[in-house]
Amino acid sequence: MIGIAAVFGAISIFAADFWVKSQAKADAQEKTASISAPAPKIEFKTIVVANAPLRYGMELDRAKLSEIPWPQESLPQGAFATIDGLLGEGGRVVLSPIEINEPVLLTKLSGPNGRATLSNMLTPGMRAVTIRTDEIAGVGGFVTPGDRVDVVLTRDAGEIQEVAKNAQGAAGSTITSEIVVADAKVLSVGQGADERQTTPQVANSVTLEVTTEGAQKVALARTVGTLSLSLRSASEGGDGKNGVTTISSFGGSVASNAQAAAGSLFDAIAKEPEKPKFKTVIVTRGTQAEEYQVPSRDQK
Repeated sequence: MIGIAAVFGAISIFAADFWVKSQAKADAQEKTASISAPAPKIEFKTIVVANAPLRYGMELDRAKLSEIPWPQESLPQGAFATIDGLLGEGGRVVLSPIEINEPVLLTKLSGPNGRATLSNMLTPGMRAVTIRTDEIAGVGGFVTPGDRVDVVLTRDAGEIQEVAKNAQGAAGSTITSEIVVADAKVLSVGQGADERQTTPQVANSVTLEVTTEGAQKVALARTVGTLSLSLRSASEGGDGKNGVTTISSFGGSVASNAQAAAGSLFDAIAKEPEKPKFKTVIVTRGTQAEEYQVPSRDQK
Protein backbone atom coordinates (compact mmCIF):
# COMPACT_ATOMS: atom_id res chain seq x y z
CA MET A 1 0.00 0.00 0.00
CA ILE A 2 2.87 2.33 0.78
CA GLY A 3 4.46 1.56 -2.61
CA ILE A 4 1.22 2.17 -4.49
CA ALA A 5 0.73 5.50 -2.68
CA ALA A 6 4.27 6.56 -3.53
CA VAL A 7 3.72 5.76 -7.24
CA PHE A 8 0.46 7.75 -7.45
CA GLY A 9 2.03 10.65 -5.54
CA ALA A 10 4.94 10.79 -7.99
CA ILE A 11 2.51 10.74 -10.93
CA SER A 12 0.48 13.63 -9.40
CA ILE A 13 3.59 15.72 -8.82
CA PHE A 14 4.75 15.15 -12.39
CA ALA A 15 1.30 16.06 -13.83
CA ALA A 16 1.06 19.24 -11.73
CA ASP A 17 4.55 20.32 -12.73
CA PHE A 18 3.74 19.76 -16.41
CA TRP A 19 0.48 21.78 -16.16
CA VAL A 20 2.16 24.72 -14.40
CA LYS A 21 4.96 24.87 -16.98
CA SER A 22 2.50 24.72 -19.90
CA GLN A 23 0.40 27.59 -18.43
CA ALA A 24 3.51 29.71 -17.87
CA LYS A 25 4.61 29.09 -21.45
CA ALA A 26 1.14 30.08 -22.81
CA ASP A 27 1.14 33.31 -20.77
CA ALA A 28 4.61 34.19 -22.04
CA GLN A 29 3.53 33.63 -25.64
CA GLU A 30 0.48 35.87 -25.11
CA LYS A 31 2.56 38.71 -23.70
CA THR A 32 5.07 38.40 -26.52
CA ALA A 33 2.27 38.53 -29.11
CA SER A 34 0.69 41.62 -27.48
CA ILE A 35 4.02 43.43 -27.30
CA SER A 36 4.93 42.63 -30.86
CA ALA A 37 1.50 43.72 -32.24
CA PRO A 38 1.90 47.05 -34.10
CA ALA A 39 0.13 50.06 -32.51
CA PRO A 40 -2.60 51.65 -34.66
CA LYS A 41 -1.18 54.43 -36.78
CA ILE A 42 -2.68 57.88 -36.21
CA GLU A 43 -2.32 60.42 -38.97
CA PHE A 44 -1.99 64.06 -38.01
CA LYS A 45 -2.69 67.27 -39.88
CA THR A 46 -2.20 70.87 -38.88
CA ILE A 47 -4.99 73.12 -37.64
CA VAL A 48 -5.11 76.85 -36.89
CA VAL A 49 -5.79 77.80 -33.25
CA ALA A 50 -5.71 81.06 -31.32
CA ASN A 51 -2.69 81.77 -29.13
CA ALA A 52 -4.41 84.81 -27.55
CA PRO A 53 -8.04 85.60 -26.64
CA LEU A 54 -10.02 86.83 -29.66
CA ARG A 55 -13.16 88.90 -29.06
CA TYR A 56 -16.04 90.19 -31.14
CA GLY A 57 -14.98 92.81 -33.68
CA MET A 58 -11.25 92.05 -33.55
CA GLU A 59 -9.43 91.64 -36.85
CA LEU A 60 -7.43 88.41 -37.19
CA ASP A 61 -3.68 88.90 -36.87
CA ARG A 62 -1.02 86.34 -37.71
CA ALA A 63 0.70 87.05 -34.39
CA LYS A 64 -2.42 85.76 -32.55
CA LEU A 65 -2.68 82.53 -34.56
CA SER A 66 -0.73 79.26 -34.43
CA GLU A 67 -0.62 75.97 -36.34
CA ILE A 68 -0.61 72.80 -34.24
CA PRO A 69 -0.89 69.06 -35.11
CA TRP A 70 -4.37 67.58 -34.84
CA PRO A 71 -5.63 64.00 -35.43
CA GLN A 72 -7.01 63.79 -38.95
CA GLU A 73 -10.02 61.71 -37.92
CA SER A 74 -11.22 64.33 -35.39
CA LEU A 75 -10.78 67.54 -37.35
CA PRO A 76 -13.69 69.92 -36.51
CA GLN A 77 -15.87 71.09 -39.36
CA GLY A 78 -14.94 74.52 -40.66
CA ALA A 79 -11.35 74.40 -39.39
CA PHE A 80 -8.40 75.85 -41.32
CA ALA A 81 -5.23 73.84 -41.96
CA THR A 82 -2.87 76.80 -42.37
CA ILE A 83 -2.76 80.48 -41.51
CA ASP A 84 -2.13 81.28 -45.17
CA GLY A 85 -5.33 79.45 -46.09
CA LEU A 86 -7.23 81.38 -43.45
CA LEU A 87 -6.02 84.84 -44.46
CA GLY A 88 -5.14 84.17 -48.09
CA GLU A 89 -8.37 85.60 -49.55
CA GLY A 90 -8.41 88.66 -47.30
CA GLY A 91 -8.66 89.75 -43.69
CA ARG A 92 -11.38 88.36 -41.46
CA VAL A 93 -13.12 89.70 -38.35
CA VAL A 94 -14.11 87.72 -35.23
CA LEU A 95 -17.89 87.37 -34.77
CA SER A 96 -17.85 85.03 -31.76
CA PRO A 97 -15.29 84.88 -28.91
CA ILE A 98 -12.38 82.43 -29.26
CA GLU A 99 -10.16 81.38 -26.36
CA ILE A 100 -6.48 80.39 -26.26
CA ASN A 101 -5.75 77.02 -28.01
CA GLU A 102 -9.33 76.93 -29.34
CA PRO A 103 -9.65 76.06 -33.06
CA VAL A 104 -10.48 79.00 -35.30
CA LEU A 105 -13.65 77.92 -37.12
CA LEU A 106 -15.35 79.46 -40.13
CA THR A 107 -18.64 79.85 -38.24
CA LYS A 108 -16.98 82.28 -35.81
CA LEU A 109 -15.52 84.56 -38.49
CA SER A 110 -16.73 86.96 -41.12
CA GLY A 111 -16.06 86.43 -44.80
CA PRO A 112 -12.89 87.65 -46.50
CA ASN A 113 -12.53 91.42 -46.10
CA GLY A 114 -15.73 91.35 -44.03
CA ARG A 115 -16.89 93.52 -41.15
CA ALA A 116 -18.27 92.72 -37.70
CA THR A 117 -21.87 93.55 -38.55
CA LEU A 118 -24.86 92.54 -36.47
CA SER A 119 -26.56 91.07 -39.55
CA ASN A 120 -23.97 88.27 -39.57
CA MET A 121 -25.28 87.14 -36.19
CA LEU A 122 -28.99 87.04 -37.13
CA THR A 123 -30.78 83.78 -37.77
CA PRO A 124 -32.25 83.74 -41.32
CA GLY A 125 -35.77 85.17 -41.30
CA MET A 126 -35.31 87.03 -38.00
CA ARG A 127 -35.01 90.75 -37.28
CA ALA A 128 -33.03 92.85 -34.79
CA VAL A 129 -34.72 95.51 -32.67
CA THR A 130 -33.22 97.74 -29.99
CA ILE A 131 -34.93 98.68 -26.72
CA ARG A 132 -33.87 101.59 -24.54
CA THR A 133 -33.09 100.38 -21.01
CA ASP A 134 -31.69 101.53 -17.68
CA GLU A 135 -30.60 99.71 -14.54
CA ILE A 136 -34.18 98.78 -13.67
CA ALA A 137 -35.59 97.98 -17.11
CA GLY A 138 -32.42 96.05 -17.96
CA VAL A 139 -32.66 93.69 -14.94
CA GLY A 140 -29.85 95.41 -13.08
CA GLY A 141 -27.37 94.81 -15.88
CA PHE A 142 -27.52 91.03 -15.54
CA VAL A 143 -28.85 90.60 -19.09
CA THR A 144 -25.97 89.42 -21.30
CA PRO A 145 -25.70 88.40 -24.98
CA GLY A 146 -27.18 84.96 -25.51
CA ASP A 147 -29.78 85.26 -22.72
CA ARG A 148 -33.52 84.87 -23.33
CA VAL A 149 -35.90 87.61 -22.21
CA ASP A 150 -39.54 88.69 -22.35
CA VAL A 151 -40.38 92.25 -23.39
CA VAL A 152 -42.99 93.71 -21.02
CA LEU A 153 -45.12 96.76 -21.90
CA THR A 154 -46.61 98.96 -19.17
CA ARG A 155 -49.21 101.49 -20.33
CA ASP A 156 -52.38 103.32 -19.39
CA ALA A 157 -55.30 101.46 -21.00
CA GLY A 158 -57.95 103.86 -19.70
CA GLU A 159 -59.10 104.65 -23.23
CA ILE A 160 -60.27 101.06 -23.64
CA GLN A 161 -63.93 101.21 -22.64
CA GLU A 162 -64.22 97.86 -20.87
CA VAL A 163 -61.03 98.39 -18.89
CA ALA A 164 -62.25 101.81 -17.73
CA LYS A 165 -65.65 100.37 -16.81
CA ASN A 166 -64.16 97.48 -14.83
CA ALA A 167 -61.73 99.82 -13.10
CA GLN A 168 -64.31 102.28 -11.78
CA GLY A 169 -63.65 103.23 -8.17
CA ALA A 170 -60.05 101.98 -8.16
CA ALA A 171 -57.54 104.81 -8.54
CA GLY A 172 -54.92 104.11 -11.19
CA SER A 173 -56.34 100.69 -12.02
CA THR A 174 -56.34 101.41 -15.75
CA ILE A 175 -52.54 100.91 -15.76
CA THR A 176 -51.88 97.55 -17.44
CA SER A 177 -48.87 95.34 -18.04
CA GLU A 178 -48.55 92.72 -20.76
CA ILE A 179 -45.88 90.68 -22.55
CA VAL A 180 -45.28 92.03 -26.05
CA VAL A 181 -42.62 89.53 -27.18
CA ALA A 182 -41.72 86.32 -25.35
CA ASP A 183 -38.51 84.28 -25.41
CA ALA A 184 -36.43 86.75 -27.45
CA LYS A 185 -32.68 86.17 -27.77
CA VAL A 186 -30.36 88.98 -26.65
CA LEU A 187 -27.89 89.80 -29.43
CA SER A 188 -25.97 92.61 -27.78
CA VAL A 189 -25.97 94.80 -24.68
CA GLY A 190 -24.97 98.34 -25.55
CA GLN A 191 -22.28 97.98 -28.22
CA GLY A 192 -20.96 94.64 -26.91
CA ALA A 193 -21.87 91.29 -28.46
CA ASP A 194 -19.60 88.98 -26.44
CA GLU A 195 -21.68 85.94 -25.41
CA ARG A 196 -19.04 85.00 -22.82
CA GLN A 197 -19.47 88.27 -20.94
CA THR A 198 -20.77 87.28 -17.48
CA THR A 199 -20.19 90.37 -15.34
CA PRO A 200 -23.19 92.73 -14.84
CA GLN A 201 -23.17 95.57 -17.34
CA VAL A 202 -25.64 98.46 -17.14
CA ALA A 203 -26.24 99.75 -20.68
CA ASN A 204 -28.70 102.21 -22.19
CA SER A 205 -29.88 99.80 -24.88
CA VAL A 206 -30.38 96.09 -25.55
CA THR A 207 -30.69 94.58 -29.03
CA LEU A 208 -32.97 91.54 -29.42
CA GLU A 209 -33.58 88.96 -32.14
CA VAL A 210 -37.31 88.72 -32.92
CA THR A 211 -39.63 87.72 -35.74
CA THR A 212 -41.00 90.24 -38.23
CA GLU A 213 -44.27 90.40 -36.29
CA GLY A 214 -42.34 90.82 -33.05
CA ALA A 215 -40.43 93.76 -34.54
CA GLN A 216 -43.74 95.44 -35.43
CA LYS A 217 -45.08 94.88 -31.93
CA VAL A 218 -41.99 96.39 -30.30
CA ALA A 219 -42.09 99.40 -32.63
CA LEU A 220 -45.75 100.02 -31.77
CA ALA A 221 -45.24 99.41 -28.05
CA ARG A 222 -42.58 102.15 -27.89
CA THR A 223 -45.24 104.73 -28.79
CA VAL A 224 -47.91 103.67 -26.26
CA GLY A 225 -46.02 102.91 -23.06
CA THR A 226 -42.83 101.92 -21.28
CA LEU A 227 -40.84 98.79 -22.16
CA SER A 228 -38.83 96.68 -19.74
CA LEU A 229 -37.14 93.26 -19.85
CA SER A 230 -37.88 90.11 -17.87
CA LEU A 231 -34.99 87.61 -17.77
CA ARG A 232 -35.98 83.98 -18.42
CA SER A 233 -34.45 80.88 -16.88
CA ALA A 234 -31.82 79.19 -19.07
CA SER A 235 -33.70 75.87 -18.76
CA GLU A 236 -37.11 77.34 -19.60
CA GLY A 237 -38.50 76.96 -23.11
CA GLY A 238 -41.58 78.16 -24.97
CA ASP A 239 -43.55 81.36 -24.73
CA GLY A 240 -45.02 80.64 -21.32
CA LYS A 241 -48.18 82.31 -20.02
CA ASN A 242 -49.25 85.61 -21.49
CA GLY A 243 -51.98 88.08 -20.68
CA VAL A 244 -52.79 91.48 -19.25
CA THR A 245 -52.35 92.41 -15.60
CA THR A 246 -53.97 95.45 -13.98
CA ILE A 247 -53.61 97.09 -10.59
CA SER A 248 -56.99 95.60 -9.74
CA SER A 249 -55.42 92.15 -9.87
CA PHE A 250 -53.56 92.93 -6.64
CA GLY A 251 -56.93 92.81 -4.92
CA GLY A 252 -58.11 89.81 -6.91
CA SER A 253 -61.10 91.54 -8.53
CA VAL A 254 -61.31 92.55 -12.18
CA ALA A 255 -58.02 91.40 -13.65
CA SER A 256 -59.55 88.57 -15.67
CA ASN A 257 -62.15 90.86 -17.24
CA ALA A 258 -59.50 93.45 -18.06
CA GLN A 259 -57.41 90.82 -19.81
CA ALA A 260 -60.11 90.16 -22.38
CA ALA A 261 -60.78 93.86 -22.84
CA ALA A 262 -57.27 95.31 -23.09
CA GLY A 263 -56.06 92.44 -24.97
CA SER A 264 -54.82 92.44 -28.36
CA LEU A 265 -53.64 95.84 -29.31
CA PHE A 266 -50.71 94.08 -30.95
CA ASP A 267 -52.67 91.21 -32.53
CA ALA A 268 -54.42 93.81 -34.68
CA ILE A 269 -51.16 94.78 -36.38
CA ALA A 270 -51.42 92.05 -38.98
CA LYS A 271 -55.15 92.67 -39.58
CA GLU A 272 -56.36 95.20 -42.07
CA PRO A 273 -59.08 97.59 -40.84
CA GLU A 274 -62.57 96.70 -42.00
CA LYS A 275 -63.60 98.79 -44.98
CA PRO A 276 -66.88 100.70 -44.63
CA LYS A 277 -69.81 99.39 -46.68
CA PHE A 278 -71.72 101.72 -48.97
CA LYS A 279 -74.89 101.57 -51.03
CA THR A 280 -75.62 103.47 -54.21
CA VAL A 281 -78.60 105.87 -54.11
CA ILE A 282 -79.93 107.50 -57.30
CA VAL A 283 -81.48 110.96 -56.90
CA THR A 284 -83.46 112.40 -59.83
CA ARG A 285 -83.86 116.15 -60.12
CA GLY A 286 -86.12 116.94 -63.06
CA THR A 287 -84.67 114.98 -65.94
CA GLN A 288 -81.16 114.68 -64.47
CA ALA A 289 -80.26 111.62 -62.35
CA GLU A 290 -77.27 111.62 -59.98
CA GLU A 291 -75.73 108.74 -58.01
CA TYR A 292 -74.56 109.04 -54.40
CA GLN A 293 -72.66 106.59 -52.14
CA VAL A 294 -74.17 106.40 -48.64
CA PRO A 295 -73.17 104.18 -45.67
CA SER A 296 -75.11 100.95 -45.42
CA ARG A 297 -77.49 100.58 -42.47
CA ASP A 298 -76.16 97.05 -41.91
CA GLN A 299 -72.72 98.44 -41.09
CA LYS A 300 -71.80 98.27 -37.40
